[in-house]
Amino acid sequence: MKDPKVELLGCPENPQTMTVAAALGCFEERSSSEIMKELLSLPKEERLKKERAVLKNSFGRGHGSVGDLVHFTFGIEDLSRVSTLFLCSPEYPEHLQQSLRRADANRGFHLPEAIKDSRLANETEKSLNKTFDFYNRARAAGIPAEDARFVLPLCTKTNITTTINARELCHLYLMSKRFGIPSEAARLVEKMVTLAGDKTPYLFKDLGFNYEPLSWYPSAQLFNSLNLSLNEILEQIWDLRGRGGRTVFMLGYLQPYFVTEWSMQRAVSNKVEAELANLKHVHFEFMLSMSLACFHQAVRQRTWNHSVEGIYGAVEDALQNPESRTVVPPSVVKSEMLNEYKKVHHSLIELYEKLTKAGIPSSEAIGVIPHSLKIHDLVHINGWNAVHSIGKRTCREAQWEIRIIARKMATLMKEKLPALGKYAEPQCVTYKQCPETNDCGYLEKRLFKN
Repeated sequence: MKDPKVELLGCPENPQTMTVAAALGCFEERSSSEIMKELLSLPKEERLKKERAVLKNSFGRGHGSVGDLVHFTFGIEDLSRVSTLFLCSPEYPEHLQQSLRRADANRGFHLPEAIKDSRLANETEKSLNKTFDFYNRARAAGIPAEDARFVLPLCTKTNITTTINARELCHLYLMSKRFGIPSEAARLVEKMVTLAGDKTPYLFKDLGFNYEPLSWYPSAQLFNSLNLSLNEILEQIWDLRGRGGRTVFMLGYLQPYFVTEWSMQRAVSNKVEAELANLKHVHFEFMLSMSLACFHQAVRQRTWNHSVEGIYGAVEDALQNPESRTVVPPSVVKSEMLNEYKKVHHSLIELYEKLTKAGIPSSEAIGVIPHSLKIHDLVHINGWNAVHSIGKRTCREAQWEIRIIARKMATLMKEKLPALGKYAEPQCVTYKQCPETNDCGYLEKRLFKN
């Protein structure tokens, strides 16, 4: 088994010295640029000694802002979608990921050693290969690639480019040590820290371990064993578990008195940024049901706040209530491949159960789960998102599942807060022009209708 290939594509020149100069600049009369010039003029050993002392008493004591200024960009190849789900969970890092629609059977899967060394290794590989066989046949039969991919397992390999600052890299590292994190993801983060540490030998010396855990900006914990509060919410709105088929539920909203028809016109039509900033104080809380494929898109929407149910609990529920945890694309529903699609989906869920019963840790077996598994996501968005990101997601060019969810969210916002909801429209309506390469003509039809 080959681990993902991780390369440090870029970081600032003299990143550790820059960070130390910025930290010292908070307490000295001189500017950070002057301090940095002085540090670089010192003999290397003397400079490193001073940098270590400063970082030990700043970043090493939990002053996270010292680590915010230095960013590292990593190019990562052949990692599983499981690992990218973990990598994308904190809200501050930035990612550009290879689309699953570019998946190819030749790329293969990531199989942990625990599975490869087990008596179920051959059966697992055969089952996973069948998913790509279905994927290829579905595409040949006219099923769009974005729909055929739903039954591909989470261990399907992909590529990603990630930019992350030192504070969040420490956060990610500490998260990677928790119970339930897949081993590939943990090793991946270890490599990222090692490569960043080669450029900044003392910045990661203590890995921010003295940082108060309550001070990390909390991220969605997909690989947690249990999210009790979220489960309690689901119990109160039972149909969100899929029994009633509902996918969007508004839990609450808040509109300050200063958000009016007039202020919204100034914010959106006149593009007054001061008014747009006010929209960050409008709040909407939603419980969403979506596939893991859709969740992977939603969690990368960095200005949405997520709290997701644990994936292991979701799989256990899928074993008890298989139909309610299966997301089927409309194009598949209308095709002759519906029954086979469901069969492939359920076979992977059953494979997970077989692996765990054979002693494979859940964190290693989770890669065989298909992207079509339904997950519940507690999401907060603000008023600016209601205009901008909802506009992007309700566009006809958006992926069908996130588009349907966004349209339902927009409908609820229109009902509750009409002054703002009227701007929760496809982006062409808000921007008065289509920003996409292929104009679907929606804006023109809307203008003609009105």
